[in-house]
Amino acid sequence: MTERDMILYEPFTASMGRRFRVRRVIHTQKTAFQLVEVVDSPDFGVTLFLDRRFQTSEKDEFFYHESLVHPAMMLHPDPQRVLIIGGGDGGTMEEVLKYPSVRNVTMVELDGEVVAIAKAYLRSICGGAFEDPRVRLLIGDGRRFVEETAETFDVILLDLTDPMEPSKYVYTREFYALCAARLRPGGILALHNDSPFFFPEAYNVITKTLDAVFPYRRQYAAYIVGYMLDFAFSVCAMDDVLNVEETELARRAADRGIHDLMSYTPQLLEGFRTLPGYMQRILDQPCAVSTDAAPFVISTEPSDD
Repeated sequence: MTERDMILYEPFTASMGRRFRVRRVIHTQKTAFQLVEVVDSPDFGVTLFLDRRFQTSEKDEFFYHESLVHPAMMLHPDPQRVLIIGGGDGGTMEEVLKYPSVRNVTMVELDGEVVAIAKAYLRSICGGAFEDPRVRLLIGDGRRFVEETAETFDVILLDLTDPMEPSKYVYTREFYALCAARLRPGGILALHNDSPFFFPEAYNVITKTLDAVFPYRRQYAAYIVGYMLDFAFSVCAMDDVLNVEETELARRAADRGIHDLMSYTPQLLEGFRTLPGYMQRILDQPCAVSTDAAPFVISTEPSDD
């Protein structure tokens, strides 16, 4: 991308891409792991791209971050200890810290430069989350942390990029089993399950891999404007703790002072009870689960099909 062109091209699927007109390049940096670009977009405002893929923006971030965070945090009766894997932009952590019951949040992010960039240029997304005294920020491999720690958590949030080559080992049955072992009694794991429409194989594999580990799972879909696609989300548990009535969820929101959200409502969780037909048809198809020996990877290479 050049200042003269002011156009950023994003590969979207194996057969489709999209272009963003950019008013201003705010920051660009090649880290040890990826190309990080922060730009000002007419449609999305301050926007973060990683390796030319849209991650989040100040105008639409609530669709993803609220959908990932609040179902799990509301379903848990008293979330005190939270683990976030990924989420270097700070948007997930900013939502978690709204809960007065939270005593500490451990965030493990692989790329420390993304955190530094978020602090400098993405304050409209992360706010002052990184300065909150309840936060412990660890720069390193999230899977390794889960493998080595003896700590347990009430809620674990996986704020990860899609299951492509760099992140394939945090979508496997073995990794989900590690997460399950790090949950306290009644604990909840939450994560996105990719796009059922654009990446149905990934959606099917992730869902069935979760089901190979967790006896309890509930799922719903949300449209993420910045991604321009549907995203499935799951909450998972080892205990039967995911069936909470709407009236109780509304009471918890009021008691915890969680209000004025832009996407999440207690009614949203009613979507857990029934899936749209097209999502159910995908899940009706058999597929292999993702394992360390044979991890699933989305391909976005151009296709001749």
